[in-house]
Amino acid sequence: MAGSTGTGNGAGGSGNTGNTGVSGATGNAGSTGAGGSGYVQQPCTPGVPATTQMRRIQNWQYDAVVRDLLGVTTVGTPAKAPSALLYADFDGPMVPDAWRIYNDVGSQIAKAVMANATQKAKFITCDPAAAGTAGQTCLTNTIKTFGRLAFRRPLTDAEVTRFMAITMGTTPAPTGAESAEAILYAFLVSPSFLTIPELSTATPSGSNFQLSSYEVAARLSFMLWGSIPDAALNTEADNNRLSTKEQILAQANRMIMVRDKTTPLVQFFHRQWVQMNNGNAHWWNGDHDSTKYPIYNTTTSKTSYAQELDNFFAEVVFTNGGYKDLFLSPVAFINKDNAGIYGMTNTGTTMTKVNLDPVQRPGFMTRAGFLASYSHYDMTAPILRGAFITIFMIGVDPGPPLAGATMIPVPPGTYATQRERTDALVNQSSSCMGCHTNVINPPGYVMENYDPVGAWQTTDKSFNPAGTINPVATVNFGDGNKKEIHNSQELMTELAGIQKGRDMYSQNWVSFAYGRNPNPNDQCVANDIATKLGTGGPILNVLADLTQADSFRMRVRAP
Repeated sequence: MAGSTGTGNGAGGSGNTGNTGVSGATGNAGSTGAGGSGYVQQPCTPGVPATTQMRRIQNWQYDAVVRDLLGVTTVGTPAKAPSALLYADFDGPMVPDAWRIYNDVGSQIAKAVMANATQKAKFITCDPAAAGTAGQTCLTNTIKTFGRLAFRRPLTDAEVTRFMAITMGTTPAPTGAESAEAILYAFLVSPSFLTIPELSTATPSGSNFQLSSYEVAARLSFMLWGSIPDAALNTEADNNRLSTKEQILAQANRMIMVRDKTTPLVQFFHRQWVQMNNGNAHWWNGDHDSTKYPIYNTTTSKTSYAQELDNFFAEVVFTNGGYKDLFLSPVAFINKDNAGIYGMTNTGTTMTKVNLDPVQRPGFMTRAGFLASYSHYDMTAPILRGAFITIFMIGVDPGPPLAGATMIPVPPGTYATQRERTDALVNQSSSCMGCHTNVINPPGYVMENYDPVGAWQTTDKSFNPAGTINPVATVNFGDGNKKEIHNSQELMTELAGIQKGRDMYSQNWVSFAYGRNPNPNDQCVANDIATKLGTGGPILNVLADLTQADSFRMRVRAP
């Protein structure tokens, strides 16, 4: 359809948000869920949805768990995060390759921990080689103490016996250190470690089972921190004080304010929301002509741009910002790689918080990361920028190209701006004009004041002679709402107020936090969140609200 400038679905495949399901404890809102062409406004049906009782932890959570449990942040040579070695997250039953890699990585971690005094002390603090029964007592106590943390619950006597059996019956007999390493390895590949079991049948409530305090503690910690419970949460679980909404809320409010643990969760969610983790999207996919745009560093710029966006989303959330602030906040974080894009000077590598011009730089889509990702090598990409905004922020799905539509080249001619060039491209075919002229391109034209790497421009520097940028366009905001928009601040103000955008954002939060695709039961929670965000409620409150649904502390009884 639209040739070298991109297609109407260029923002991310056909508007999909990624996987069709959610395999881990908290994770990907699937393509049948919030965002883009996959967005479905479910009916609200109060109740508890049927869900898996053995949710696999996701790879990013695996990193957090082994960090918090053992102090391990890298493994192997060259050193990499453990998740970099794991099989990619997936839905459904365990597959042989994933299981093999879990075993390989678990073995590497166990060996590394036993060779590192600081990490070893997090696993075992006694001497497994002590004479007499002392060595066996050491291992037994280690299994109970470490197992309580690794499994997020006390071990049964039968489990302790099975772990102790690992050290017995072989010839020659293992040394104390070998026994300890084997036990640690066994923990790291156990289903009770790699999944988050919810199997309690102790307290039936109508057609539902009340989760145990241990299971609620795991839900809380993996939802808010992507990791294991801390000592305070374990104490509440041990004392069975996580059965009521009030008890759960008290812990949730405490945990949310542990910013160093909650921040990664907030950042990871927003990466999901804006499609950074969608392999079909354009985030970080290409480089730029550093001869024409010397401010762009092909080695370091992408890393800094991504770090800035992570910091931006965390700052908005933890300063009690609301949904509208994602689109309107002027806060930015600069270092030597991106300062020049904003007309500032910074020679360091550490990100420094600044405030930008709120008219010129409102929200995340005027930051270098988005603008540089949704551009071509040496020119802007209004179709890519417009498709992203249309699909993922407005919720208008232009659909696939019409049957018979073909990729066509830009017609010969002299162009002074990318807008002129793009108009010439799509105006060749009526099959292109319907979607591009009326839906996709206009919001991208509004963003033409940002060059391919995100710097401000009033003339299009990609052309010679450089024509004057015209950012005025009539934007389709859905449901028959079309408005003439004059600049990015007007565009972002409109996006911040779109009901469907808030609905999509809220549904994404629910799917992400609960680890499942959208459904009518969870839609009630999503609707409540969208209503609160629409009245200016802070995003931070969403995290606490998610813990108050009946479905957070209950599961459906098996038929």
